Amino acid sequence: MEPEEYRQRGKEMVDYICQYLSNVRERRVTPDVQPGYMRAQLPDSAPMDPDSWDNIFGDIEKIIMPGVVHWQSPHMHAYFPALTSWPSLLGDMLADAINCLGFTWASSPACTELEMNVMDWLAKMLGLPEKFLHYHPDSVGGGVLQSTVSESTLVALLAARKNKILEMKVSEPNTDESSLNSRLIAYASDQAHSSVEKAGLISLVKIKFLPVDENFSLRGETLKKAIAEDRKKGLVPVFVCATLGTTGVCAFDSLSELGPICDAEGLWLHIDAAYAGTAFVCPEFRLFLDGIEYADSFTFNPSKWMMVHFDCTGFWVKDKYKLHQTFSVNPVYLRHANSGAAIDFMHWQIPLSRRFRSLKLWFVLRSFGVKKLQAHVRHGTETAKFFESLVKSDPLFEIPAKRHLGLVVFRLKGPNWLTEKLLKELSISGRLFLIPATIHDKFIIRFTVTSQFTTREDILRDWNIIQHTAAQIVSQNYGLHCISSDDGARIPAMVVEPSSDAISNASQLCLDGGKSKPPSRKTVVQPKKLSVDQVLLVEEEEDKKSCLIHNKQEDSHFDAKEGTVRNDTSIHHRCKLYEVGIGHEGTKNVSKEIQISNCLGDKQGFLSSDPEDGQARTEVQ
Repeated sequence: MEPEEYRQRGKEMVDYICQYLSNVRERRVTPDVQPGYMRAQLPDSAPMDPDSWDNIFGDIEKIIMPGVVHWQSPHMHAYFPALTSWPSLLGDMLADAINCLGFTWASSPACTELEMNVMDWLAKMLGLPEKFLHYHPDSVGGGVLQSTVSESTLVALLAARKNKILEMKVSEPNTDESSLNSRLIAYASDQAHSSVEKAGLISLVKIKFLPVDENFSLRGETLKKAIAEDRKKGLVPVFVCATLGTTGVCAFDSLSELGPICDAEGLWLHIDAAYAGTAFVCPEFRLFLDGIEYADSFTFNPSKWMMVHFDCTGFWVKDKYKLHQTFSVNPVYLRHANSGAAIDFMHWQIPLSRRFRSLKLWFVLRSFGVKKLQAHVRHGTETAKFFESLVKSDPLFEIPAKRHLGLVVFRLKGPNWLTEKLLKELSISGRLFLIPATIHDKFIIRFTVTSQFTTREDILRDWNIIQHTAAQIVSQNYGLHCISSDDGARIPAMVVEPSSDAISNASQLCLDGGKSKPPSRKTVVQPKKLSVDQVLLVEEEEDKKSCLIHNKQEDSHFDAKEGTVRNDTSIHHRCKLYEVGIGHEGTKNVSKEIQISNCLGDKQGFLSSDPEDGQARTEVQ
């Protein structure tokens, strides 16, 4: 390909990218393919002769796009954001053309010096301490761009390990370093990212994962107790990874409590703010940074929420010389006239070579400015609040952890398998993408607002899919339907199907939608103790009545006993409800007219008892 053809093909590719990103919300979010789908579409070997660009370009939609998960879609809610933007794409276009390997200042001075400047910009934007700045008279620290937060955490742990071993060598000069290393132990919360565990595996440092409080936060007393216990065992505490914005529920460890303990005990405090770090451009979110002055290192991903595409991870240390003593290698071919006087970022990382990542970050910071980045974060947070309000309005759902920033976690009330089935059905549809997590043995679904282009209409569309799918699942497994109260609230109502051991002619509630008037009263014949496979507790505020709750798919009750009133299924008192008589022979059920919704739209109908056919009906006109 010659320059003129590149110019033409480049314009075509820019047009394709613009069309793709502008219309990505219309695509199925997750692909409908199986492992190995591409094998039959590609030849066994690379072509011996050049292929035409037209053929190559045509295969993008034919072969590549059918297997793509569309991370830029407004309906992508599975992981934390992995955003891009037009300035970011332009920055990497130039960086890829320059294609320098900026391992030393001499290998590309602009690569090194732009990175130093934008890392100082970024630190000031986030409200980080001056000790993390390159250009400050009292600082011996600074920032560097790494590939991932995982790499940053590993770099921090390796530096902490090296520093602690050097300290131990003072009193134990004849002890082998591997023996000293075997006594080291590091700490993180049990909500910390898996990269902490992987860093321990690579560094051969034991990691102890500590329990969190009711808000999923690691607290000072828990850390203090663990340190004391391990010192008694002859172990040497070395490192703490505090998380600001955990992957599961976006919880925040207590820096103000952990920091003083690390300082007093001589532990390296590393802060992982991979997702939440971007939010600190907004002053109102910096309360979570209380205690940041104790940090030895801090990392976050502009490649998540700041619209700088992957890879781009900010990593700051308060003492760059602790990185130098860990990673410095100086073969003659890497030395230059300004070695020592200039920053050589090869001493701040694991690999030697490094990309010109700072260009795209520089383009984004200049193109958007601080105010527009703040507005972007606030938009994502407010959009998540809107989704949260929708979930809270539906009595089938619960939110088991406090919402922070753009992440909402939710689940269907009841056993875990209900929420698991909901997630499975949503995943099969491909219309939106969600992933699970577990907290306190509860299976939950994570919903993150990712795209900068997500609107309320997008959220409503996705919530309607979730709500409708959930209603179908609960209806299929419990006979649950929705009753609309006078004020429009959605209320759960349950049909009852007699179990095999129930006596014949036992009554049940069913939806009888074809009546023009309420059904006549009928005598109910029931056993003295209700025995059913499917019953939902029904509660009226004016006249509390209850049923036994039983799940036919599990051999257990929901910790409910006969006669117990469950508040989470209480029915709005303004509904005209069916009066349920449970117990002795001769009890009568009196039906009253109500408005019924089958989760597809409001319908008029009646609840009635029908002791004749033994089957619950769910028809609604």
